[in-house]
Amino acid sequence: MNRRSSLPLFVLSILSLATPAYADVLAGKICEASCDRFRTISIFGDTMNGNTEPLSLLGGPAQSGMLDASAMVYDPGEKTVLVADFYGQSIHVFPAAARGDVAPLRSFSSAHMGQPRNIVRVSGQDEYIALSASFLLAFPRTATGSQFPLRMTTYAPTVIGNASGLAYLPASDEVAVGDYEDLGPNLYGGEVLIFPRTISGTPVPSRRIAGPLTQLGSFVNSLAVDTAHNELFVLVTDADSRSRIVVFPTSADGNVAPLRVIGGDNTRMTNASGLDYYAFRDELLVASGTYNSATTQVLGFARTAQGNIAPSRDISGSNTGVSAASGWLAVVGVPLAQVFGDGFE
Repeated sequence: MNRRSSLPLFVLSILSLATPAYADVLAGKICEASCDRFRTISIFGDTMNGNTEPLSLLGGPAQSGMLDASAMVYDPGEKTVLVADFYGQSIHVFPAAARGDVAPLRSFSSAHMGQPRNIVRVSGQDEYIALSASFLLAFPRTATGSQFPLRMTTYAPTVIGNASGLAYLPASDEVAVGDYEDLGPNLYGGEVLIFPRTISGTPVPSRRIAGPLTQLGSFVNSLAVDTAHNELFVLVTDADSRSRIVVFPTSADGNVAPLRVIGGDNTRMTNASGLDYYAFRDELLVASGTYNSATTQVLGFARTAQGNIAPSRDISGSNTGVSAASGWLAVVGVPLAQVFGDGFE
């Protein structure tokens, strides 16, 4: 089942942090509005792995205003974490080191955006770009309250139909969108659409990665980019629920073969929906098991990994606070060692 046709009732997100002596992985999920316990992001220690309890939490019903985290991104310029709150129909901005049921620095919403599925920070431009199902919208970085977008695309479902993945490509000043195309009854093909950052009005892509050579599967669920090596990572899922990471140069276009692929039974990726390249550790983080009662896991792979290999880390089990009926949804890396220099507390 395609995750973008209907976001699940239970949502789980991960925020990875690395410091010499502080938190490494944060994870959070929600259920229905009355389930206050799950409006939180759980914080795990730097060396924690396996079936482990979180050290602390971020969020809650009293102050955070956060109902879920369908996507998160770290803003190194402001040292903040942006949370796309799908059910809350808002974007929340928290300090990177925030803990507890605290209010965000600011939040904003827009009638034009509705339920945000993803958000990216555009470095050097002082703006955010948000993704809803069929729209790209730009907002000022200082946005707060009810906000009118700086610019947005018009409704064109034959171009952006039911998108989810989003990444900013600074080398070309473009935005990549992960979507899928309808190939016939119960048949879909993943695609990555690349637009100029300043796109407004009719969404005409400047490039499109799609076709059988790409190995993009049925659905593109999440995107990540490594600006140092100019690589685009694409998390895809096939109709049989198997997921994999497909890697392209950021300049890729058309029906082209990937540079490398991480996939197969040994990777443990099933119904995976979240992906992040964590540059601080040169690692790919995957949110796996989001749907259909698959085993819920946070998986880690080396950036250069390829083939049918086991993950280098696996956070999963009942002690993590994730049930079989829910799953991880988004991942992002935040190097608190850089936020706080020599560390803190």
